[in-house]
Amino acid sequence: MTNSNLAIQQQFVTAVFAGDAATIHALATADFELVQGSGLPYAGTYRGAAGFLEFLGIFAATLEVEKLEPVGHFLSDDPDRIIFEFDIRAVHRATGRPFDTSLLEAWAFRDGKVAWIRPHYFNIPN
Repeated sequence: MTNSNLAIQQQFVTAVFAGDAATIHALATADFELVQGSGLPYAGTYRGAAGFLEFLGIFAATLEVEKLEPVGHFLSDDPDRIIFEFDIRAVHRATGRPFDTSLLEAWAFRDGKVAWIRPHYFNIPN
C-alpha cells in the first residue's frame, strides 16, 4: 500500500531546500505547528507557514549546514503519522563547533497537508 503523505512530505522538503515559500504555504494547514524542543538555540513553537519560514531563518542563522540528508521513514498504523530520519552535519555559527547528529521528525498530516512537525535530535548544537 502506498501512503500519499510520503509525496506531500517530499514536496514540502523540496520546497524548503528550494526556498519555495508559496509551496510551503500551500502544503501547511492553517493551524500548522513546528515544535522545537527546549535546550535548542531555536527552541519554541512556530505556528503557520509564516512561523515555519521564520524558523528557517533562525535555523540558518544558527547553523551552517554542510549535510542534511534523509535516511528513511517509518510508517505507523495511522497513515497520517510518519517518522522521518535525517543525518545532519553543521557548524554552530556562534561557537564554531561542529555539530553532527541524527534527527527523527514526527510528522502529522491532515486533508493532504502537513499539520505539525516535532523534531527529536540525538545531539543538540552547542
